[in-house]
Amino acid sequence: MSMKDISAKLEEYQKRLKQGKAKKVEPKHVQKIIDKLTRKEADLIDELAATTKPGKRERLEKKLETLHSSRETATWLMEKL
Repeated sequence: MSMKDISAKLEEYQKRLKQGKAKKVEPKHVQKIIDKLTRKEADLIDELAATTKPGKRERLEKKLETLHSSRETATWLMEKL
């Protein structure tokens, strides 16, 4: 998901929040997700180090890329809150 898409979703969220249709996202909620992603990253790195099969290594590397993207998005959201 691109930053443009994320920005659009954030704007939609803010509209719903003003209308009372959404609960407020607190910085502690985002921090909880960032912490979870960090733990998951450490687990994936450990698993990647222990893996020798090329196919499995490739899948783990893709998971790490997705995780980095998610953490970048969460960090961006934290700055916006």
